[in-house]
Amino acid sequence: MNKLLILTIASEFFLLASFLLIFLTTRKTKKNILLIPLLIIGGAPLLYLVIDDMNNHYVDANIGLGLAFMFTWIYSVIAFVIAIVLLVKRNNNISKEQ
Repeated sequence: MNKLLILTIASEFFLLASFLLIFLTTRKTKKNILLIPLLIIGGAPLLYLVIDDMNNHYVDANIGLGLAFMFTWIYSVIAFVIAIVLLVKRNNNISKEQ
């Protein structure tokens, strides 16, 4: 399998896992509806540029592809940090109630 494809799948999986963790910690319907467009915004540029790179074999370095990976990784890390903060906040609220 192509290294680019493996890296893309891993990046998209980490993005999906981050948003899934946010989804499981919030449990509010209105906020969860907003997560779907945010997930698409985070993953669509990478998927588009990977498909474009696989169809058109460029001779030079594809800087757009590299920027798409960086955008997705930074977006995933921010989503993961938000998920961890929400999880800790939720656990603190649960422990204060008991």
